[in-house]
Amino acid sequence: MKIEMDQKDFATLCICAIRYCHGRQTYMPSLVQSIVGSQLNNIPDEDLTVMLNDCDFQKRFDLFGDEKIDKPDWLKWRKTIEEEIAKRNGDNHG
Repeated sequence: MKIEMDQKDFATLCICAIRYCHGRQTYMPSLVQSIVGSQLNNIPDEDLTVMLNDCDFQKRFDLFGDEKIDKPDWLKWRKTIEEEIAKRNGDNHG
């Protein structure tokens, strides 16, 4: 089944899904990061910036979850977003 959705609505839904996962110490963050990550090219720049800022908020207030389990995945997620932004800006060095 294919679901049709406006790009901005899709990006907003992705932001909500990622935010839902903040602080959760389950399989859900990695699952949502994987799904949203596969669609980063369909998310507008400003929404990628929101996701990046959300990661910075987590870091600032130590909300990444378990240091050995959750935090590495969130830091990897942040790097994935940074790389997508850099790619769009023509910076191949990430």
